[in-house]
This record gives sequence, structure tokens and C-alpha cells, in this order.
Amino acid sequence: TGGEVQPLAISPDRRWLHAGVRPDFRVQSYPIAADGRLGSPTSAPLLGSASHTCTDGSGRLFFAASYAFNHVSVSRRDEEGRMQPPHQCLDNLMAAHSVTPLAGNEGGQELLVACLKEDAIRRFTLGQDDRLSPHPLGDLHTAQGAGPRHLALHPDNGDLYCLCELDCTLYRYHREADGRIDERERLDMLPEGYQGERWGADLHLTPDGRFLYTSERASSLLTLFGIDGKDGALIPLGHFPTEACPRGFAIDHGGHWLIATGQQSDQVAVHRIDPESGRLTLASRHEVGKGAMWVRILNLAERPA
Repeated sequence: TGGEVQPLAISPDRRWLHAGVRPDFRVQSYPIAADGRLGSPTSAPLLGSASHTCTDGSGRLFFAASYAFNHVSVSRRDEEGRMQPPHQCLDNLMAAHSVTPLAGNEGGQELLVACLKEDAIRRFTLGQDDRLSPHPLGDLHTAQGAGPRHLALHPDNGDLYCLCELDCTLYRYHREADGRIDERERLDMLPEGYQGERWGADLHLTPDGRFLYTSERASSLLTLFGIDGKDGALIPLGHFPTEACPRGFAIDHGGHWLIATGQQSDQVAVHRIDPESGRLTLASRHEVGKGAMWVRILNLAERPA
């Protein structure tokens, strides 16, 4: 890649892998062949080091959050698949750690930006001119010092979840029909009585929406929450050791496997997910190189020909 790779994002059509690279700030877009092999990348500049990236629902727009540069940028992809330089940059988003697309009302789209040092999730609407503007319903706020970091969306019940890095709390919000997003509950990610450092990292759900997992780097634990099928309430179900400093993880498309990266172990752990209880069993470990941070899983069977 010619630099340090951090955020990875796969386009909705599964034809492109976008990699944020530093210190020469750019995004490299690799075409994905039918067998999963990556072709030669195209490159486009970014305006700062990307901490997290995503695309809109069509894959035509690319959003990059920069924790160090306190902004979110918006780029377009042309008809040949080449990413263009950013056409918009929203500044003064303090420690913008992640960007999450959310389907808006009446077919529109919005973007949620977790701003760690603001203890806020900033809401933006995406206009037909491919530009972001503040959402008329305002932003979401966590407790002071919580440090919102990453977000995840439930596949069908309208809930969204926010993992907070600094106090290791997990927030559950619910999106109403009128676009309001209301807090429903907040829970501790770590075992009762835990006294160590708190350094939350990542969260993901199983595709069926029955289980949610979080990772915490100081304890190197994965935490399992069940999701009540009636009211969406979160139910703490257990804690499981994994690789040292699990900066990121992913769940496969069938909900059978959880793969966690070890930023300090230079390995990934493959955990088997029990389909009934959600409990994890370590199946294998694999060396992957120093500083493992990101893992993305591509379902080749669902990739268009």
C-alpha cells in the first residue's frame, strides 16, 4: 500500500475495497475480482488521517472521519470507479472517530458522526447535491467523559447502538417514525467489579439481530449481549478472552464466526458462535503481521457476477 493502512470499507456492490492510508493521506480503492482477488488500486487524496470510513447506500459517495484533524470529508466515485478528491469537508467535529450512514425518511439519507471529545453523536442530512448539512432534529449526547467511538445498526428493529471508548458503556437508541432518536438504555461493557483501565474499541451484531458483541482493549475481552426480540432490551450474557488489544473484529454473513484482531499480538482469533446462546469458543489463531487493526469479511457467494 505504500503506507500504514487503517480503516477498511467494502462497497455495497462488493466490487471495491477502500483502504485509508497514512501518512500520505489518501484512499486506495482496490477492484475485487469474482474470486476475491484484489486488482491494482486507484488512489485519491484525503484531507487528513482517516480513523473510519464508509460509503452511502449506493457506494457512489465516500465519507472519511478524521480523529486527529477533527473533520469529516465527502468524496465522489466516478463512473469508472475512481475516487475523486473530497468536495466537502466539515470542520470542528472534535475527535470525529466514526461515520455511519443511516437511511433517512422518505428515501433520504443521513450520516451519524461519533465525536469522542464532544461526547456527542452529530447528525447530518445528505442533500441531492451530495453535501452534508446539520440535521434539523439536532444531535445526540452521551454522558460527560463517555467518549462515543463506534456505532452499529440493528438489521430490523430500528435500534442503534453506540460504544463509548473512555467509560466502556454501551448505549441503545431507538429511531422513531418522525426521525427522532431517543436513548433507551446504557450498560457497562465490562464484568461487574472490574477495576482496571477502560479502553473500548468496536461493536458488531450477528446478521439475525439476536446478539451484539463489543471489544475492550485493556482487558482483551469480548462481551456478549443478547437482544430481546420483543422490546429490544440488551441482556448481558458473558465475557470471553481474545487476542491482546482487540482493536477491531467482524462477524461473518452467516453469523457462525467472529474474527478478532490483536493489535498487540499480531494475530487474529477465529471464534465459533454458538447459534443458540451466542457464546464464543476459540477455534483457531493465525499470524497476520504487526499491529493488526481491521478485518472485513466479503461474502463471495452474494457478489454480483
